[in-house]
Amino acid sequence: MPKKEAPPPRPWTDDLEADLQRILTVGEECISAKELQSLILSKGRGTPDDGPRIRLYDGFEPSGRMHIAQGLLKSVNVNKCTADGTHSTFCFWVADWFALMNDKMGGDLQKIVIVGKYLIEVWKAAGMDLSNVEFRWASEEITDNAHIYWPIMLDVARRFNVTRIKKCCQIMGRLEGNLTAAQVLYPLMQCTDVFFLKADICQLGVDQRKVNMLAREYCDAAKKKYKPVILSHHMLYGLKKGQEKMSKSDPDSAIFMEDTVEDVRRKITKAYCPTAEEGGGAAGEEEKTSAESGDAGKESMHLTEDTLKNPILDYVQHIVMSPPGATFTCATCTAPEGHTYDKYEAVKEDFLAGNITPDQLKEGLIESLNTLLQPVRDHFTNDETAKGLLEQVREFKREAAPVASGDEAPKVFRLDLVKEGVVQPNSHLVMAPLPNSTPTMQSAADILTKLKAADADTPKVLLLRDWTALVNNALDADVKLIPAYHAILLSTLRALDIHLHGEDSAIMKNVTIVLQSEAILKDPSNYWISVINAGRHFQLDTVMGGMKDADCVGKVIGRLMMIGDVLGVNPKSIALEMENDGDVNISNAMANMNLGDDSASSPSSQSVEATLIEEFYSIKLSHPSLQSILPLPTITHNTCSPNLALQQPRESIAHKQEIDEYFLTDDPKVNGKSKMKKAFCEPGNIDFCPPIALLTYFGGLDSGSSGSGSGAGKGVTISRSPENGGDVTYTSKSQVEADFESGALHPGDLKGCTSTIMVEVLTKTSEAIKKDGSAAKGVKALKAWEKK
Repeated sequence: MPKKEAPPPRPWTDDLEADLQRILTVGEECISAKELQSLILSKGRGTPDDGPRIRLYDGFEPSGRMHIAQGLLKSVNVNKCTADGTHSTFCFWVADWFALMNDKMGGDLQKIVIVGKYLIEVWKAAGMDLSNVEFRWASEEITDNAHIYWPIMLDVARRFNVTRIKKCCQIMGRLEGNLTAAQVLYPLMQCTDVFFLKADICQLGVDQRKVNMLAREYCDAAKKKYKPVILSHHMLYGLKKGQEKMSKSDPDSAIFMEDTVEDVRRKITKAYCPTAEEGGGAAGEEEKTSAESGDAGKESMHLTEDTLKNPILDYVQHIVMSPPGATFTCATCTAPEGHTYDKYEAVKEDFLAGNITPDQLKEGLIESLNTLLQPVRDHFTNDETAKGLLEQVREFKREAAPVASGDEAPKVFRLDLVKEGVVQPNSHLVMAPLPNSTPTMQSAADILTKLKAADADTPKVLLLRDWTALVNNALDADVKLIPAYHAILLSTLRALDIHLHGEDSAIMKNVTIVLQSEAILKDPSNYWISVINAGRHFQLDTVMGGMKDADCVGKVIGRLMMIGDVLGVNPKSIALEMENDGDVNISNAMANMNLGDDSASSPSSQSVEATLIEEFYSIKLSHPSLQSILPLPTITHNTCSPNLALQQPRESIAHKQEIDEYFLTDDPKVNGKSKMKKAFCEPGNIDFCPPIALLTYFGGLDSGSSGSGSGAGKGVTISRSPENGGDVTYTSKSQVEADFESGALHPGDLKGCTSTIMVEVLTKTSEAIKKDGSAAKGVKALKAWEKK
């Protein structure tokens, strides 16, 4: 069948050129104009009405006030981008979920939504054409589509190192040197918003440029064909000297949409209005001081050079004269009765030449701003819906913020898996290792040892951390390989459990298996708020521990998620791995922690994760009423698990070989004897003797520790020729060690017996895998991945 010919390219018309040039006026920078042109050709004017439209996006948090740039400038920009026939939609991401997380409006989501609706009414009154605008509420979208939103965020996180994400943190008004762990989460989520909303154009301020560029870099990393166009609008100066941008916390730094005629006059009259460049001096020193103190708010937010930095001229250019065809009128020295300008450049030229005095410029701006704001004031006076919203918002502001007393317990957002019926209360939590392509016998033994560490009557939970695996880039974050690993692990765990403890005493039959992603999706909002709140508590350096800035930021997210996981299960005890990123002593990373005298162990003797959990519980959940609901779980590390290594430790992990240990996927006929044959077994050496360790654990010998199975002491017979002393039966590890150390037990005879047992064990794990279709397919998938 002949190939279907591609349709001829659309011609570039004058109307399309007009759309391009109009949209370009919105941005102080566009990355890139060529891509924007291609986007207009493929989705813009003249394309089918029922076809895909150009999607632009910006976000705002309903925090109660809207400054003039967000109100008037944004209205002008939206109208430019969605003008009649452009075939575009402007999507506003209403970040009410983030306002809830930041405790705005007392953490009352209903009030936050009302504030959001009030802000929409402001835009309507300011002249924004809402016919091609949609508002997406984060609280609904993220919760209803958590299975889509959060995996995107995890995928973004796994592809960048800490250094790159630190560069984005200007969007939180902080420089790189003084960050909480949550402040690396925010840019990851903002980047996620772009793809979740399927935005073609990121139309945000210049201050958001770095995180928007992150979205473009993500497209390269994830091999996405089309990158979002970045259209960054100008950031208005603050009205005071040295303010690179407006501040909601300083009401005199900006004109707000709710300001009265008198407010506008007072603020503009007092505003900074230089007539010439001042160079160096106080302003330069102020910016330098702010940078040193870690406040990025006074860092330059502008891409075009401006040595004057006059906020009055800035308002004239970007507020008054921004709409197409707008003019500005003010008195001048040559025209005291007033002169009307239709070009901003002429206003600036006359001002710098002295033909317009600062007072004349300010008076003209006051008149213009009040003219622009009057329709908004009228709307909230005459429109009943708008009037009602304004009254409610004012009432929210009048309500005194409750003062937290020492007796009042803080509100705790968390996933509650006990309430959800997923786990039993007061359980013992074990976290499965992150997936890899070669699941080891050691990892299975470690899990069983951890599970066995709890009392028989204690409910046990095994958490399979599939989303943590994604963000840590385990198995290249392959969503098919991660469950494949878990299927293999569970089938072999059950087989080994029965071998070690017998059918009646098997541990796994009383263990609740929890898949992390399924658990999170029971209540994703509270889970992720708990993760972010944990991040807000800790400095980034503390969570990183021994990590380097070049390491994947996903590991930071994974550690915060562990706190959320623990809060969700609310266990009585936890068994953790001992992982310190290569740092034997992590006490320096934890130097600022105050764990108190009741800590289970010192920072230098436990994992970073354990220390973070103890710190969070000890400080954030220290209220007496919370301690009874969320007591600090007992944390143990895997110190009693047997060492099942076949070879002495290598110099580095890069030197490890397949013969170094047994894998759960080993072929009993191929690997059972061959690996044991090559195992380290120095005559008389009982300090490190792999055959004895494996014989003890899998043969059921009494080791004198909790690492032995329930069949411990049942006895193992080692076959020997009559001239070598004949068959001998052992019931304890100490007996084997005594004969081996004295030379009475030959390495060959020891290995022969152990290899027979290992063939038996591997046969059981192999049969368990074959009976489990998912596990059997998983073995093939992991081996195929290994060969890549």
